[in-house]
Amino acid sequence: MGANSARFVTAINPGGSLLLITEDTMSEMRSHASATYPEECCGLLVGVFEDNQRTKRVEEAMRMENVFQKEERYHRYSIDPKEFLAVESAAESKALDVVGIYHSHPNAPAKPSQFDTARAWPSLSYVVMEVRDSKPLETRSWILKEDRSEFVPEDMSVEKK
Repeated sequence: MGANSARFVTAINPGGSLLLITEDTMSEMRSHASATYPEECCGLLVGVFEDNQRTKRVEEAMRMENVFQKEERYHRYSIDPKEFLAVESAAESKALDVVGIYHSHPNAPAKPSQFDTARAWPSLSYVVMEVRDSKPLETRSWILKEDRSEFVPEDMSVEKK
């Protein structure tokens, strides 16, 4: 964090992890969430792990298609594994990694659901955006505990590029 930080959202973060993301990338994610409303949007966050994977610096948000059953997309998302692997491979060719996943919660809070918890990986950041009437409201980042029991809030810094 420095003088360039636009805002800093602090939460109870026992793991001490931090997601660093630019205003432009956040704006792209919020635009994606608005465009897909009332369905959930989903995408991958590509960047680098720093500080023994405690800090994730996002370089780019990659929009993914929500391939969950059409009638359930208002409260569920799924990323095609082949698309995930293609993004992961492209990232690796640039010395980057998939450091997180983002998705929206239409008409629901910006916190992971039980469905999200059952399908998450402990090493990634999970950014959830609350969207109501096509308007993104709260955005929060979460990490899954190593024992996979629950998500905990992750600090997030939104910075100017």
